[in-house]
Amino acid sequence: MDEAEKISIEFPLKGEWKFLSPPGHHKFAFDFVKTDVNRKKYFKKNIVRYLIGSIPSKDYYCWEQPIYSPVDGVVLQTGVEWKDHQATNIWKTIRLWFNATYRTKVEEINGKLDLRPNVGNYVMIKARGGQIVFLAHLKCGSTVVERGETIEVGDLIGNVGNSGNSTAPHLHINIFDQMDDPYTAKVLPFVFNEYQELDSEKNWKKQKLKVPKVKSFVRLD
Repeated sequence: MDEAEKISIEFPLKGEWKFLSPPGHHKFAFDFVKTDVNRKKYFKKNIVRYLIGSIPSKDYYCWEQPIYSPVDGVVLQTGVEWKDHQATNIWKTIRLWFNATYRTKVEEINGKLDLRPNVGNYVMIKARGGQIVFLAHLKCGSTVVERGETIEVGDLIGNVGNSGNSTAPHLHINIFDQMDDPYTAKVLPFVFNEYQELDSEKNWKKQKLKVPKVKSFVRLD
């Protein structure tokens, strides 16, 4: 694909994040999570608590981090008022991962698909090029945009949460070709306009019109 033909968007977050594409995800669907200063842990508690107890969602480093619009466009659709998981542990993670991967749940309410059982609270933005930017698992009650609202790059959308089939607080992002018929919607490839990526020698390298390597650390100041 020629550079000029690529769908390009801005980063939806600020600061340093880990870039993931977990098993079961589409190859053009990605997750963002935060870690500690040593880039080892996702939460503040000891790992033993995760294995034999539970970790409150509020103890994850990315909990409630602000999410910004990565495109200029119009809010096509939002899903709100879906409660967050207040804690995580290994067994709940396994169950939620299985459900998210193999038991996608959608319901129809008044003829409209309700995606929230699977993706939690979400925002869909129709970009100027017609594609649909999808941001999911937002914190319940944090969404500050409404359907039909015109927004610009950098406008606040909401905060990172742990809603839907989410195994831990994080932000999910992908791009659809359309949402007139969700059953036939295709996930499209895209790139980020600009960001920095940590290389193997622990140096930050500026990147343009690319997608980070999975499991790499990225940042936008």
